[in-house]
Amino acid sequence: MRVDLALKRLLLVKSRTEGKEACDVGAVAVNGKRVKASAEVGVGDRIQLDYAHRTIEIELVADIGKNVSRADAKTLYRVLRDEVTA
Repeated sequence: MRVDLALKRLLLVKSRTEGKEACDVGAVAVNGKRVKASAEVGVGDRIQLDYAHRTIEIELVADIGKNVSRADAKTLYRVLRDEVTA
């Protein structure tokens, strides 16, 4: 699955466009490497997302399906790091 779509389905960004823009400015890394929006992610991959005042790193623990409910979204990943920056 594309990383921009994965971020959207996991509710880490509001839209796929926002996920793509985050990738375009270098705010998204998969397994420690900055990626384009089209990069593929799967179970076991670590995704780091740098917001303006927050950095979050997650690990995918399950496949992301086509329809993910708000309740199920948080069960598909494990938070490894969640830091607030100044």
